[in-house]
Amino acid sequence: MTQKNHLKINITLFWEFFKISSVVLGGGYAILLVAEDIFVKKHHWLKPNELTNTLTLIQTVPGLTAGNVAIYTGYQCSGIGGALAALTGVATPSFIIITAIAMFFHNIPIDHPLVIGAFLGVRTCTTALVIVAFIRMWKSAITSKFQFFFFLTALMTTLLFHSNPGWIILAGILFGIFYFLFFFHKIAPYK
Repeated sequence: MTQKNHLKINITLFWEFFKISSVVLGGGYAILLVAEDIFVKKHHWLKPNELTNTLTLIQTVPGLTAGNVAIYTGYQCSGIGGALAALTGVATPSFIIITAIAMFFHNIPIDHPLVIGAFLGVRTCTTALVIVAFIRMWKSAITSKFQFFFFLTALMTTLLFHSNPGWIILAGILFGIFYFLFFFHKIAPYK
């Protein structure tokens, strides 16, 4: 790929993530869904379900999910330059908006019915987007009864005992290694 092509892709990555981050509310999961549509269906730079399938990896590294989605997508499309362009694109709208809010926060009537209603609407839509991400991830993450049992165990441990998510993830890593070592013939190769 020529340097000119990399520059064009990097500009596109910045602009697409800037647009996504400017209009999509709901955080990383919502951005993941929109990014998957744009970079799979529109640009054909990623494989179908690639972002959804790598969500586990994206979530296990430090940082915001939206930023990690942008970094992963950018790197896959155009290397380190693409990762930086995508991360800058996804972060810039939030930086501008949060800076403006911080400047005028004292003037925002937090207890006003319109503001309360807006927050209620955003929380409701965000919940729907998280559920959509859950459903998409479910299809590739839970493929056996053994995995379903571990899913239920992790869910109940989190809900009933308020376990630290880090311990749950560590248990998931160990579970995955155990599952792969003893049941590897049942796992389809990652594509």
